[in-house]
Amino acid sequence: MSESPPHAQIALSCPAKVNLALSIARPGAAGLHPIASWMVAVHFGDQLTLRRAEHSSCFDIAFADDAPVAGRVNWPLEKDLAFRAHAMLERHLGRSLPIEAQLRKRIPTGAGLGGGSSDAAAMLVGVDRLFSLGLPTRDLMSLAAGLGSDVPFLVGALRGAPSAIVTGLGGQVEPVAADSMIYLVLIFTELACDTAVVYRSFDRLRPDAPEVADAEPVRALAEAGFLEQDGPFNDLAAAATAAYPELGAVQKRVREAVNLPVHVTGSGSTLFVVGAGDTSSKLIARKVTQETGLATVVARVMGGVGK
Repeated sequence: MSESPPHAQIALSCPAKVNLALSIARPGAAGLHPIASWMVAVHFGDQLTLRRAEHSSCFDIAFADDAPVAGRVNWPLEKDLAFRAHAMLERHLGRSLPIEAQLRKRIPTGAGLGGGSSDAAAMLVGVDRLFSLGLPTRDLMSLAAGLGSDVPFLVGALRGAPSAIVTGLGGQVEPVAADSMIYLVLIFTELACDTAVVYRSFDRLRPDAPEVADAEPVRALAEAGFLEQDGPFNDLAAAATAAYPELGAVQKRVREAVNLPVHVTGSGSTLFVVGAGDTSSKLIARKVTQETGLATVVARVMGGVGK
């Protein structure tokens, strides 16, 4: 059976990632913190368009005009995770994969939503599809682990598993069913939380953290079948608000505005509220913006369970 011909052009959504549950362990010998997390991908994110090029690759990376928070790409191309993902794939295969890549970012930088990680995952999945490479998901996820702890999950999300229990250093990804009718109101604080700073804050606050992240409450929440508004939890939330007191102040303002539990995404700085449905979530988002002036997005959890 002959291989299918490569695609000339493809477009991919790069979904934002939300940690609905996050347990953190103390750092290991390498200084990295093992985690246990229920991660979900949502219908909000960046957009990557890929075309095959004749010779050399070129990259056009900028924030989209309709991004909820204005941003600019102020880092060198060589540091961009999507660029690095493409270069990694070329090295892995030992061949050139020339592309024209246009990336339009909507996920704010330092938002705790895995924007750069999702871009990298989409690049791996997209180039594989563009050139009909036929790389198995496990191989792409193994490569992804070298780019960041969130990237393997997001590769899986783009391959049909947008909800998973993620353990270890991010490389152990176990798909779990998720209710695609979970609505989250994402609230953008316009702060940028440095992940390394938040983890150092965690180490100061939690010298008694366990050696292994506690996966039991994470799994219990993921398998409960219904997400209560006060259900999500995050071991990094206190560390993030301690390192960035402005984040805690904004969280308090939002809580007072909507009288609902307000959660921190990952290491911050985005906040979120669990909505009861599309209409109620839009009402919450409108109230937050009216009361605080902060930009909001209503995002629904992506459906599907891959293998």
